[in-house]
Amino acid sequence: MSRHRIAIFAAAAAASIGVALACGPFFPWQLLDDRAATLTEAPAGLNFISQLKGLVAPPRGELKVVESDENDDERRLEPRKVEQEEGASEAWRALVDRPLPPDVYLAKLGNARQADTAEAALAAGAGLPPAVLEYVAGAVAFNAGEFDQALPHFQAIDRLPGNQRHLREVAAAFMQGRTYRQLGDFAAARTAFQAARARALAGAPDPMGLGLASLGEEARLDLIASGLVEIDGFVPSDEDRAKAGMLIARAVGLYAEQAARGSKTARGSLRDVASLLVANDELLAQAVAEPVVRRLLVAYSIANDSQSEWEDAAAAPRDGVAAKVIDALLAQPRPVAGDDVDRLAMLAYQTGRYEAAEKLTAATDRSLGLWVRAKLALRRNDRTAAIRDLAAALKAVTPDLDEPARNRLRGELAVAQLSVGKYRDSMELLFPLATVYWGDVAYVAERVLTIDELKAFVDGLKIDSKSVDPDAQETWWFRQNPAIRLRELLARRLMRDGRLDEAIPYFPNATADVPQRKMAEDYRAAVEAARPTSRWRNVSRAEALFRVATLARTQGMETMGTEGPPDLAAMGGSFAEGIGQSGPWGQQRRFYDLRWAEYDRNMRMVDGWDSFVDPSEMVRFAASSPRPETRFHYRAVAADRALEAAALLPRGSQAYAAVLCWASRYAKEGGDPQRAWSIYQHYVATGPYQPWAKAFGSTCPDPDFDAARDYWPKRILHLTRQHMALAVGVGLVVVLLLAGSIVAIRRRRTA
Repeated sequence: MSRHRIAIFAAAAAASIGVALACGPFFPWQLLDDRAATLTEAPAGLNFISQLKGLVAPPRGELKVVESDENDDERRLEPRKVEQEEGASEAWRALVDRPLPPDVYLAKLGNARQADTAEAALAAGAGLPPAVLEYVAGAVAFNAGEFDQALPHFQAIDRLPGNQRHLREVAAAFMQGRTYRQLGDFAAARTAFQAARARALAGAPDPMGLGLASLGEEARLDLIASGLVEIDGFVPSDEDRAKAGMLIARAVGLYAEQAARGSKTARGSLRDVASLLVANDELLAQAVAEPVVRRLLVAYSIANDSQSEWEDAAAAPRDGVAAKVIDALLAQPRPVAGDDVDRLAMLAYQTGRYEAAEKLTAATDRSLGLWVRAKLALRRNDRTAAIRDLAAALKAVTPDLDEPARNRLRGELAVAQLSVGKYRDSMELLFPLATVYWGDVAYVAERVLTIDELKAFVDGLKIDSKSVDPDAQETWWFRQNPAIRLRELLARRLMRDGRLDEAIPYFPNATADVPQRKMAEDYRAAVEAARPTSRWRNVSRAEALFRVATLARTQGMETMGTEGPPDLAAMGGSFAEGIGQSGPWGQQRRFYDLRWAEYDRNMRMVDGWDSFVDPSEMVRFAASSPRPETRFHYRAVAADRALEAAALLPRGSQAYAAVLCWASRYAKEGGDPQRAWSIYQHYVATGPYQPWAKAFGSTCPDPDFDAARDYWPKRILHLTRQHMALAVGVGLVVVLLLAGSIVAIRRRRTA
């Protein structure tokens, strides 16, 4: 099939990718984004290419795969690079009697190619190996459209002695097939393509991969003969029209063998055959009775993996295709049977034929059929039966699901378990898929399991410090080993809950690149220093509280940030949504601005969003909320600690004003300008004038805690100096009172 259309769509796809990257990162689909859709929509992750494996039996022998973006016809007709390599190859020269020196060989070869006629090519290339010379002469005539003259030259190669014919016998047969096709002799063309393949399988040199290509060329003959592919000047015979279904089936078998041997071109060709059939009602009705065509059409219709090869994206099934295919399948006079019954059941489910899907899966024991049956149970709200069938589907050892589909199946079972309150079971199922569905793992770990439940789960994991294999990563942002990443999530959750001593061991050992444990230890030390003691140490406690506030603000993401919303530590806080969930309602749409996210949340709390949410999950979700539940919540924590510090400081001190300034700034940076303004008003009402206060809440100085410690002694000394007489009088009164007290005490003792 022509690759021109595919190339156009590939360019369009590349352009769209550029736009996507310009707008921001790609957030992976999460199962909990929309639980109802996850559990009730048709099974997902089914890969079209993987389904092709069952179309034909594994082929025997090996054929070389040579495919590129170049025009295949031109590459096969004029293999310049191949012949240049041959001319300089010692192995090649050993096959040729009296070989020419490489420079002479290439010069003669170039002159022969540039000839205007086959006869001129023979003259210009005199001295070249006979097989090469005849091939070039035939190619010159073929390019000139002189097919009657080209054919004898390709046939002449077959008559050469074995040691001379060996060089080009595969290419000769292949080009005979192409020439016969141009001459309209399809029977001879098929024979020639089959000969090319047989010679390659027998070990004849095939540097251009023509043995493999012959499969596609032969298949194309059948498609042309059937009328599915039209070419100028050719009209299918009545006999071929009558057996069009058989011809199309044979072509599908040839393409399937070509794909099974490693050809990517064949995969695209199979997509094209399915697409063309769906668009041709007459040929669809004829071909759908053929088992191999039926399997291809079902595979094409149910494939929902957004295509596995970017160059094949143009051939993606369009709306209505599945319905059209199943109508054709069910219209057959005999019942459909065979290994693809479960796939047909999925197609029935996908197109809303639920009664047909029920009948087709009634006695199934295969993964896909059980998966579809579970979907049908969920539609009846029979969750017990659905979970049973999902679990059975996951355990079934059948080849009908590839790895992405099995991952999706396992994830759906986890969602189903979550919907009935089996939270530990859900986590057990999800965690092995952490690199695929990390957002779902994070939500269950952070917002559904209790801290102690999560701690018990994490303690049971094997610690593996190795990074994720880049080739195995499902998402570009996931680099760390999942077990270590989950330990960090637990550590930050423990920090938010005030369980600092328990949290620290779950942070990775501190290094220059991974300093979280050192940060957590510093935070714990500051909290310890800020614990209440005597009132005489209020300033030192205030200093420690301000240290707590500073660490919370500057290192809060690393030590206490939530993995998912509202902080999104998974992305370093760069976005408000995208990984994890802002609530059990999911995120059917993603907005990165907090106000829009809240608006979207309110929009989602309708239309039965809680149909797959156990009531206890709502209680757990509320209990696990960060305090406060705002974007970058630790900035609000920093403001709280700074206000606590200010309350312990003398109101007339510079430290009091400076700490309030920082509290206002933290509130502003936490997205709460109203609170920042309230703190400023409190400063105006209670604090001393400071020249820098014109930028209050924006530019703040370091608090002078040493001066605050000396504030009251200096204040008393200053007042004493200002009011000396009053101070002397107060002192005399105090002395007299003390003397009187002493005298009274002595009299009581002697009485």
